[in-house]
Amino acid sequence: MGPYLNKGLSHKRYAGRGKYRTNSKETGLMNRGKLIVLGALLAVAGAAGAQMSDEQAERAVETRQSLLQVMVWNYGPMGAMARGRIDFDTDRVKTNAERLVALSKMMSDAFAADTRSNDVDTEALDVIWEQPDDFAAKIEATIEASNALVAAAATGDEGVMTQAIGRVGSTCGSCHDDFRLDD
Repeated sequence: MGPYLNKGLSHKRYAGRGKYRTNSKETGLMNRGKLIVLGALLAVAGAAGAQMSDEQAERAVETRQSLLQVMVWNYGPMGAMARGRIDFDTDRVKTNAERLVALSKMMSDAFAADTRSNDVDTEALDVIWEQPDDFAAKIEATIEASNALVAAAATGDEGVMTQAIGRVGSTCGSCHDDFRLDD
């Protein structure tokens, strides 16, 4: 066979043209692999809109809770800086603000799976899926506030960053007020 087998190519060349032909068995295996991956992706995507098992719902809840925990892990130090509890670190604000932008953009995907009808432990209120446009607006506000924090961090001005940190915190709190079970 030759060294090209691992790349889905046979060792034989088309006459003088420098192109490799694929082995039909190898091509079939590659296509079968692509179909399996495609099927798995469709199954996951379908779970967001279809009834899911409690095990699937539990994984969905764990995913969104993990995302939110990473957001807290990034926001927490900035909130402490804004309150004067720890020394201000502009580089850390820049890094964490950029992370918040990326994480905030994942929220709509993390909450796509409607787990209302499943027996799972969650603080997410049903209104998330009953009023998806309102929830999406809260996510968008968080993304915008996080982007504004990135811009504020670029100025290096503590006062500007402190205000922007407060706006991010307000968007988080607003979402919690409307869409999260009170502790």
